[in-house]
Order: sequence, then structure tokens, then C-alpha cells
Amino acid sequence: MSIFLFFTGFSFFIPDDPSHHAARIACIATGIYLFGMVYSPGEGPVPFTYSAEAYPLYIRSYGMSLATSTTWFFNFLLSITWPSIQTAFTTQGAFGWYAGWNIVGFFLVLFFLPETKGKTLEELDQVFSVPTRVHAAYGARQIPYFFRRYILRQDIQPEKLYKQDDVIYTDTAFQRETEAESEKRV
Repeated sequence: MSIFLFFTGFSFFIPDDPSHHAARIACIATGIYLFGMVYSPGEGPVPFTYSAEAYPLYIRSYGMSLATSTTWFFNFLLSITWPSIQTAFTTQGAFGWYAGWNIVGFFLVLFFLPETKGKTLEELDQVFSVPTRVHAAYGARQIPYFFRRYILRQDIQPEKLYKQDDVIYTDTAFQRETEAESEKRV
């Protein structure tokens, strides 16, 4: 998302004269359109989906209302601050400001939000019982894995999801197994 925000912001450097006007508008519209394409199926619905999966049943309605309120509060904050940020930073700087916050948000999600996809409610209790520092360390170790896997195209296996005491939480089948059972599988 930040790439497309940067692209949109840099598009404002195209001179606004009649010979470049069409290219400028096309680049700005393309950047905004691509940002929307990435945001809508990606980060847009995440607060709602994540809070629907993460909270226990007895407080799920409160959690959903908190997630919805937080999302709309920050939407309001973004809308209300845009004119003053645009005036202070110029349009390019304003898009760069929000693109920078997208990068910060990426790392916050990587380090502090555990994966909940495909987990039962009981398994989610196990996921959230893992200390945040363990998950943050796991997230940090994923950066070299993704670089080697998707940039260098090496055929490597991902690290096991979590390892706490003598219990390993695996990524493919989120079930408890001891260290000895894990070694037998390998």
C-alpha cells in the first residue's frame, strides 16, 4: 500500500501544464486506484475479521464494537487532518507521511499480531497464550525467510510457528506436540 501512496505522491511532481496534464491525472488516478485495489481485499477488512476471530464469545460483541469504533475514529482523524497535513507538508509530503505510516503499520502487524487464520476457538486460546516477545521474535525471523523464499526463489520450508517450553505449535496443523514427536516426524 505504501508503494502506491508514494507513487501517487510522486505523481504530483509531474508539471501541471497542458502538455503534461493528462499524464499527471492518469498517474494520480492510477496510484489511488491501485491503493484501493490493495487496501480493499487486504488491510481494509482486517480489523473486522481479526476481531471476529480473536475475541472469546462472551465479549465478542464488545470487541467488535471496539474494532469498529477504532477504525471509524482513525478514518475520521485521517479525514480531518488531511487538509492541514497537505498544507504543512505539500501534497507529495502528505502522501509520503501516510505511506511512511503504512510501513510502520506493516512492521507492527508483523511483530505483534499473531496469525489466526484457520484456527478453532480453542486453538486461538493457545495462540494468544504465547507471549508477545515470542511472537515478535518469530515475526522478525520471517523477514529473511520471505526474502530467501520469494526474492531469491529458494525452496526452503518455513520455521515452525511457535516453540514454547516442550510444546511446538506448528503452522500447518495447529496442534500440540512434544519435541520428541516433532523430531520423529522429521
